[in-house]
Amino acid sequence: MSLIALLAFIRALGLTLPLWLVAGWSTAEAILWFIVADVPISWIAVRSGTRAGLLAALVAAGSATLGGAVTYAWAAHEPAALAHLMNALPAISPTLMAQVDDIWAADGFLGMLAGSFGGTPYKLFAAAAGEQGSALFLFLLATFFARLPRFLLVAVLTGAISGLLSRHIGVRARLAILLAVWTAFYAWYFSVMPA
Repeated sequence: MSLIALLAFIRALGLTLPLWLVAGWSTAEAILWFIVADVPISWIAVRSGTRAGLLAALVAAGSATLGGAVTYAWAAHEPAALAHLMNALPAISPTLMAQVDDIWAADGFLGMLAGSFGGTPYKLFAAAAGEQGSALFLFLLATFFARLPRFLLVAVLTGAISGLLSRHIGVRARLAILLAVWTAFYAWYFSVMPA
C-alpha cells in the first residue's frame, strides 16, 4: 500500500485528528518507534467508544503495512545500519533480532502473528523479511492480517471495559486509568525484555 493510497483511504473515510495520530504512530512503530499503536487505539476506544476504536485498529493495521514497507526496504539495502539502530531501541537485542530472523525464515506469517501477541516488535519481522528477500507484496499482505487481530482485540476489550466503567466514572477518570495501565505495562515490559 503506497502512502498516496493510504492517505486517499484515510481521507475517504473522513478521519479525524485522533485517527491521523494512530496512522502516524503505527507507521512510526513499524520503523523505529517503540511504543505500540495499541496505546492510541485504546485511547480512542475509551474516549469515543468501541466502534471508533475498531476504525482506529483498521487504520493502524494499514499504517503498519506502510511502515513495514519502509523497514523492509531499509533492511534490504542497509541491513547493518538498520540492525545497529534497532539494537539501540528498548526491548531489542542482537539475540532477539537473530531469533526473529529464524522465526520469519521458518514460520513466516504464523510466526509474525504469534509475535504480535507475544510482545515481539513487529519491526524485527519487517527487517527479517527485507534482509531475507521475501516477496514484498506477500509480506505486506501478511503484515496487515498479522497486525489487525491484536489491534481489534485491544479496541474491543478497551471499549467494553470503558463502557462498563462509564456507568460509574467519567471519561477523564477512565483515561487516567488507561494511562496508569499503559505505564505499568511498559514498566514491566521493558524490565523483562532484553535491551
